[in-house]
Amino acid sequence: MKKILFLCDASDIDVVEQSFARQDKYDLTIETAEKILQFGVRPYLEQTIERIRNNPKMYDGIVGTHDSSAVFAAIIAQETGHRFAPVNAVINTQNKYLCRRIQRDIIPEHTPAYALALDYLRSPSRLSFPFFIKPVRANISFGTHKVEQTGELEYYMARESIDIARFNQYYLNALAIDPAYHNALNAATCNNFLCEELVSGTQVTMDGYVFEGELTFFGITRAVYHPDTNSFFYHAFPHRFEPDLQDKIETALKKLIPALGINNSFFNVELRADQEKQKFGIIEVNSRIAFQFAKTIESVTGTDPLHMLCDVATGQRPEPVKTRKMTHAACYNFELHLFRDARILQTPTQSAFAEIRIKYPEVNIRNLIHENAHLSDFKHNPESYRYAVVDVPGDSHEQIMEKYHRVVAMLGYRFSKALENGDVSGIVPESPPRRTYGGSRELASQPVPED
Repeated sequence: MKKILFLCDASDIDVVEQSFARQDKYDLTIETAEKILQFGVRPYLEQTIERIRNNPKMYDGIVGTHDSSAVFAAIIAQETGHRFAPVNAVINTQNKYLCRRIQRDIIPEHTPAYALALDYLRSPSRLSFPFFIKPVRANISFGTHKVEQTGELEYYMARESIDIARFNQYYLNALAIDPAYHNALNAATCNNFLCEELVSGTQVTMDGYVFEGELTFFGITRAVYHPDTNSFFYHAFPHRFEPDLQDKIETALKKLIPALGINNSFFNVELRADQEKQKFGIIEVNSRIAFQFAKTIESVTGTDPLHMLCDVATGQRPEPVKTRKMTHAACYNFELHLFRDARILQTPTQSAFAEIRIKYPEVNIRNLIHENAHLSDFKHNPESYRYAVVDVPGDSHEQIMEKYHRVVAMLGYRFSKALENGDVSGIVPESPPRRTYGGSRELASQPVPED
C-alpha cells in the first residue's frame, strides 16, 4: 500500500475514512488543518519536512483538500520532492488579484473588470455600481458583498480589514518558511479587498486535474441558490452546456490552467455562463480538489475523486476505478443554512446517523458544527450560517427533494430562537429572508432551475 499524508479539515475525517475504508491501495495518515494551526504552522511544517527528509520512504504522496491544507501540502511536497500543486500555483490561485492579472493576460474576454479597493477609490470610473467585493485572499465567503452605492466599500474595509489580516496570518507564516516563496505582490495585496464587475449567467464549478502537463475535465456541478438570497441551496451534478459553449469553456481553461502554473494537481474553476449569448466569465480558480463535491461526483460516476487525487500525488495516471456499485442519474449537494445567529442546542446523535445509514445508505452527511457554541463561532458568510452538507443522490428532481426533506427531519438539529435577553429553546425557522444583500462567493440572479 502506498502511504499518503492526507491534510484536511476536521469535519472531513469521516468522509475521508469512509472513502478509503475498503481498499488496499492507499494507507492514509490524516492530519487536520485545525491541529496544524493549534500546533503552530511554521513549527509543524519545519518538523514535518525534517522528518520526511530524514526518512524519504515515509510517504509516497502528500495531498491537501482545502485552501489551508493545500498551502501546507504544497510546501511540504515541494520541500521534500513529492508531487502536489507547485507553491507558486497555490499563490497564483489563492491570491485572487494575482489570478485576475494572469486571466487578463491569457483570456481577457472571459475576465470581468476588476481593481484593488484602494485603486478603485483613487479612480471610481474603473467600475460602475453595482459591483462585487471580496477579500483578495478569500476565507470561505467572509467579506463578500454587493456594493450598490458610494460609501459602502469604505464601510466594509473599515469593519472587516482587521479580520481579513488575522485570517491570512497562517498563510503568510507558512510561506515565510523559505525566502523562495516570497512574492512581493502577494504580500502587498493579500490583506486587501478586490472589486469586480458582476458576472451573469448560470454558476457552475468545473473539476479536473493536470497530470504530467495533460489536463483532464471530469465534471461540472451547477449552483442553485435559496430564492432571493446569495446563499447556496444545493449544487447539482452532473451539468453540461451545449457543445459550442462547452468547447469554448474548455478551450479557454486549457490555456489558463497551465499559465497559472498548475501541474500534477487537481483544480476547480467557478464560472458563470450564459447559454443564449454563448458567453462566460471566470469567478475564481483553485489549484486543489473541490472536496465538497467528491461524494456528489462518486454518487453518479461510481468513482471516487479522492482516490484519483492520491493517484496524481503518487505519480500514477488517474484510473476511474469503480468504488461504488450503485449509482444514480444525479446527486444534489445540499448546504444546510440558518439565516440568523443562534446557540446550538443539539446536533445529530449517533443513533440518528445510524438510522439514516440504514434507510438511506446512499446519502452522505458532513456535520460542520458542535453543541454548546454559537453558529457565529464557525466559518460563515455575511448572510447565513452553514451547519451541514448533505449529498442526496436520486434518479429525478422530485425523488431527490423528497428524500432531502426526510433526511433533514431525521437529523434533528435544534437551535435557540434568540440570542437577545437569554436563549429560548426551540427550532429556528429555516425560511431565509427575502433579500439580495450580502453574498456567498458570487451574486445569484438565476431562479431555481426547472425539474
